[in-house]
Amino acid sequence: MKTILVPTDFSDNADNALYYAIELAKKENDKIILLHAYHIDYSNPAVPLDFTREEVNRASEDSNNQLREASLKIAYAGKIAYECLSVEDSPLEAILNTIQIKNVDLVIMGTKGQTDFLGAIFGSVAAKVIEKSTCPVMAVPAEATFKDIKKITYATAYNYSDVYALKKVVEIAKLFNAQVEILHVTDKANSQIFEKDLMKTFMDDVNHKIQYNNMSFQIYEGDNVEDALEEYIDNDSTNILVMSTHQRGFFDKLFGKSVTKHMAYHSEVPLMAFHHTTKAAVKVF
Repeated sequence: MKTILVPTDFSDNADNALYYAIELAKKENDKIILLHAYHIDYSNPAVPLDFTREEVNRASEDSNNQLREASLKIAYAGKIAYECLSVEDSPLEAILNTIQIKNVDLVIMGTKGQTDFLGAIFGSVAAKVIEKSTCPVMAVPAEATFKDIKKITYATAYNYSDVYALKKVVEIAKLFNAQVEILHVTDKANSQIFEKDLMKTFMDDVNHKIQYNNMSFQIYEGDNVEDALEEYIDNDSTNILVMSTHQRGFFDKLFGKSVTKHMAYHSEVPLMAFHHTTKAAVKVF
């Protein structure tokens, strides 16, 4: 049994992420931890201690009541093990601490675009979790609705550690008999022959280490990674986009910002991000 962590602020967006967690949990008999973090401001010395305690108790009770209500969605889905956690902390710290304490295998959380002022608060937490988490994180946009997963796209920069991530992706793909498409976005300045040689070497390495008969490989040309990936998603029927945040240093050198974070805000399909801190990414070529 694996453990899926679903942080919630009880919004429709968070509920949307919970539905994804439920569908995955049903396939693999996983456990879901539903987490809500609340925070009381203790910084005002003019506020009496008794009043602060009352606020904490009230916030805790409210949090637990809403968690019980939200957990009914899991209970109604069938035989899924679940646990509700109410934590007095910032959302980011609560999520990161729970990942370590509960040995979480996957975080699934909602995110909204930057143009949504209220959603940007929770959305920014999702982006920070993607950057700091030691386990994979799936960011589910508000616009996404769960469909049977038929295609998962992995955006690769040809790193050795991509093979580790792809093994995890294939585990999910097998649950749904889904296609795994391995996509590389290339600058138009590079020759097609050069790019095809790189892809073939990477493809041979992946096929040697991962046994799955429903994988495909594609090279996609674009002026920059963000625009090319968005264009690809708009024109393709992929159900989940997967990227690796250990590539951030590589992407930052090229574009000056995190592509993974950008896609977490702007993608209209769920983004799954892997973040490896134990080993630096190594270019295959």
